[in-house]
Amino acid sequence: MSDPFFQPVSGFDLPRFAGVPTFMRLPHITLDDARLSDVDIGIIGVPWDSGTTNRPGPRHGPRQLRDASTMIRAEHPVSGVRPFEAMNIADLGDVGPNPADIIDSMDRITAFYDQVKKAGITPLTAGG
Repeated sequence: MSDPFFQPVSGFDLPRFAGVPTFMRLPHITLDDARLSDVDIGIIGVPWDSGTTNRPGPRHGPRQLRDASTMIRAEHPVSGVRPFEAMNIADLGDVGPNPADIIDSMDRITAFYDQVKKAGITPLTAGG
């Protein structure tokens, strides 16, 4: 069973249209947070599309997915699976890309994921 801290916020406690959006209404944990070592899966936004030549837009993905995922329920209505009870899952925020420098952005992304790997967290990425 996972730590109750890592459960999504219930719509009964805070309406789904209120509060600061996080992936699936899970807690936001920074890489320097004391609870980082408790995280099993970290959801990470990479709001970056500087390598795109024609249709930019992936940079908006993490924010839009956070907004859309507020409707996620703690239990799947058909299978009955409750993933948030199996593992501690948290929103680790966004990697801060450099919109004017592809190499610097790649270095920043690599450094962020190196910290996640060092903490023993399995990353799940959205965007970029």
